[in-house]
Amino acid sequence: MNNFVVTIRCTAVAIYYKGYVDLKICDSQARDIHGRSHPQVFSSSFVVSMEVSVNNSNATSKFPQQHSDDGVKALSKFLLIAIAIVLANGLVFVLFYRCPRLRTSSNYVLLSLAVCDFSIGAVAIPFFIIYNFAILPKELHYGIYASHILLAVSGAYHILVITALKYLATVRPLKHYVVTKRLVLKSLLGVWIISTVFAVIPLVWKDTEASQRWQTIHTAVCIVAVFLIPYIFMTYAFIAMFRTITKRQRPSLVNKRPRKQKKNRSDRKCISVFATMAIIFACCWLPYFIIMLLVTVEIKVQLFNVIQAFMVIRYITSFVNPLLYTFFKRDFWSAIGNMMQNKKNFSSQRSQNESLNLTRRLRSSVNSRRSTILESEEEGSRMIRGGKMTFGGEPSYTSRV
Repeated sequence: MNNFVVTIRCTAVAIYYKGYVDLKICDSQARDIHGRSHPQVFSSSFVVSMEVSVNNSNATSKFPQQHSDDGVKALSKFLLIAIAIVLANGLVFVLFYRCPRLRTSSNYVLLSLAVCDFSIGAVAIPFFIIYNFAILPKELHYGIYASHILLAVSGAYHILVITALKYLATVRPLKHYVVTKRLVLKSLLGVWIISTVFAVIPLVWKDTEASQRWQTIHTAVCIVAVFLIPYIFMTYAFIAMFRTITKRQRPSLVNKRPRKQKKNRSDRKCISVFATMAIIFACCWLPYFIIMLLVTVEIKVQLFNVIQAFMVIRYITSFVNPLLYTFFKRDFWSAIGNMMQNKKNFSSQRSQNESLNLTRRLRSSVNSRRSTILESEEEGSRMIRGGKMTFGGEPSYTSRV
């Protein structure tokens, strides 16, 4: 009997011959779209032993419990990433709370993006870790998929809205004045609604027979609608913005308009930050969606190590985004400087107040001691003037000569 390969539930399973009456089924690569041992197919933690009788065609199988190392591995991989994401985006929330000057129309888009990235570190990653400990029901793996789709689509469209606003401000400045805070908030609401629709749609066909076909269509639509079309516009917008700024920096206008030159440098730096955000997001999430598409169409390639790598890489953008626009965008960086300066002034003012309070307490102590001494001297002088003094506890009377 020779070794052969059979497909069970669209998962390649290696079957090898053991002895004369035993077969053993073992899958070393079965993973779901998140790279985790799939709860509904055989994984490397499952071994199905089939006792096959030569004279009897009946076979029995037994499924041991899932391996308990998945939760520990997920915790070791993603805990520090989740903490870093929460801290980095928490800084953005603090800046918006402490610095009212940051509450502009364009910065509200960055605030909403920070909410999206913060949710990855505070909700999506902890949910994924807890699920890997096999505490939650197996059916909730659809929730993991939906949450990641929601936040990935939301992040891409936030970057698209940021690019569109900067494009209007740079290339079409007159039209940019029409963009109000109310219009920006409506756009952000639309971003979250569209992202929710993308995330909820796969839950509709999760238990149907054609779920795999619809999953393939959904992943392909995500690649086109979330990456291909938006990035075509963003590529055009970034090229147009850099060309516009380059035209403004003509040698004849450099010395005549120093304030304009300073603004051009600031705009160039801001556009570079947004372009870097878009590139990093595409590098982190686009390969993940491509891998999901390859998995759903059953392309026979070894994707386990690649999936494991991009499970970590996809979260990098949620940590890098707040660092980019807080440390490289001028208004955020000045807000950080002002906050640190205010903290420094507060600490110096506090130390000054403490020193003043100590001085006051010392002065009051000295004054009280001085008043006590003066009162005792006055009492002694009054007793002398009255002719009555005390020596050794016995009163002594003096008389004038």
